[in-house]
Amino acid sequence: MKKHRYQFPIESERISFRLLTKEDTKTWEAFFTDNPYLHYVGVLDPKTPEEESKIWVERQMKRYGETGVGILAACLKETGELIGNAGIIWREDVLGEERFEIGYSVIPKYWKQGYASEMAIRLREYFEEHKIDSSVISIININNIGSQKVAMNNGMSRKCEFEFLNTPCYIYERTYNR
Repeated sequence: MKKHRYQFPIESERISFRLLTKEDTKTWEAFFTDNPYLHYVGVLDPKTPEEESKIWVERQMKRYGETGVGILAACLKETGELIGNAGIIWREDVLGEERFEIGYSVIPKYWKQGYASEMAIRLREYFEEHKIDSSVISIININNIGSQKVAMNNGMSRKCEFEFLNTPCYIYERTYNR
């Protein structure tokens, strides 16, 4: 397993990134409230927003300890408000390979303001700056046109279709000459 420990600060024009903490659970519940697209992030049979948020945050905290990376809190620089999550995830089996993935999610009230692209681009830049690996992917549901556009804006190209978490998805990838 390849490891990398985040090196802070990580910031974009409007967003500051930090590790998620248990204190973020209440705010992150908004992502799971009245969100018709939870299946895009693998939540096929949602529990309550409280339960889903707790599971999500705890999963990331576990990832930090095991792989050094995981989804980060994405906060507005201006206010400190949590608006989404984005980060680098270590995937042990993507079509038989170990891969790093850039993932991103935005709380619904912040959709369509360019935050997903800003988060994804900054994490890809971070990935490049720290020479983490020779390629990075994003796994995106085949019906999630918005995230497919984000991946393309992030300099990735569609590689193939496969099933991930019992859902048809595309792999978008960016490779580097190292």
